[in-house]
Amino acid sequence: MIPRGKLYISNKDLFTGIYYCFADYFRPQKTDIAGKNDKKLICLSVRTGFDLVLNALDFPAGSEILVTDINIPDMFKIIAGHNLTAIALPVNKQTLNISPAELESAITPNTKAILITHLFGAIMDTDELIAIARKYNLIVFEDCAQAYAGNLYEGNPESDVVMFSFGLIKTNTAVRGAIINIKDPALHTNVSTRNEQYHKQDTSSFLKKLFKAALVKLLTTRAIYTGFYSLAKAGGKDFEEVLAGFTKGFPGDDIFKQIRYRPCLPNIKLLQKKLDNFKQHDIATRIQLANDILPHIPNDYKIGTLNTKHTYWVLPVESNDPLRLISYLRSNGFDASQKASSLVKYSAPSTVANAQDLTLDNLVYLPAYPAMSKQDRNKLTKLLSEF
Repeated sequence: MIPRGKLYISNKDLFTGIYYCFADYFRPQKTDIAGKNDKKLICLSVRTGFDLVLNALDFPAGSEILVTDINIPDMFKIIAGHNLTAIALPVNKQTLNISPAELESAITPNTKAILITHLFGAIMDTDELIAIARKYNLIVFEDCAQAYAGNLYEGNPESDVVMFSFGLIKTNTAVRGAIINIKDPALHTNVSTRNEQYHKQDTSSFLKKLFKAALVKLLTTRAIYTGFYSLAKAGGKDFEEVLAGFTKGFPGDDIFKQIRYRPCLPNIKLLQKKLDNFKQHDIATRIQLANDILPHIPNDYKIGTLNTKHTYWVLPVESNDPLRLISYLRSNGFDASQKASSLVKYSAPSTVANAQDLTLDNLVYLPAYPAMSKQDRNKLTKLLSEF
């Protein structure tokens, strides 16, 4: 079976991270090399950075943050944990953008910020959104956790806070870690000071993550993945839950207890190494995979076709019968899934559905596996067309 994706880390980098951990055990360094940049801050995760900035901004209780209505659950939990109100803005399923008009109409005297979340590897057009935010003196967060693209996109320079994730399943993963770019020097200093007050992540915890990453990397070898899937199915296990146990970044209910740490020195060193040696070719091969498949399948499947800056971190399509499509593709050797991401849709109960709004219920994630052969790419397009 062709796996749903790959980990963007080499065996060499995994062993380097393990070496950093053992070196830190035997020769602990007192000072971190967190990169004293006037904008960038290395954090444990995007969740950590978002929480830190909200602490520093200290908005009044009940203030509103406009949010892209699709994100991971923890981002909405963090907003609620600061006694703030999330106001959802729908994502257009063809552009994967939010509407500037809907953004402006949602602004009230209580609105303090907007959280723009780029989805699936697609990059929104943010210039007009930021211009509106400036008009109303709003803080602009860009959540680029799914949109790291090396030098192709480093966030809009006018955004106040730009957040990139290097967690386990992200592009250019360092297994854990995030880069937070903060435009205002005073805010950067405030956030950095708060981050330095956190206890450091235990090196043994990071070492365990590295070994888990090595196991996941082994499991996503095609032959082993096929056997792993067969064993799970034969044992009556939910394959999605088994995989989630390996890849979930912060399991448990108390998100604040888990994220309020600094990364340990081995984590920082590995992250810096990955940033210094990122292979832009990885993005190009992913885009080529999408270009080899998407133009040749029926239009009813397609989402995000009008987004011109798509890097295809994942490869979702829309289906009227997603479970049957997944079963059909798996029976033919392709691991499709509805749970390749932990995204949820956040909306008010009174929200009226629009046919052009992106929903998650009918999405199926195709294998975003760049090593897929040309023969298998052709087979996948044929299966989708025949379904």
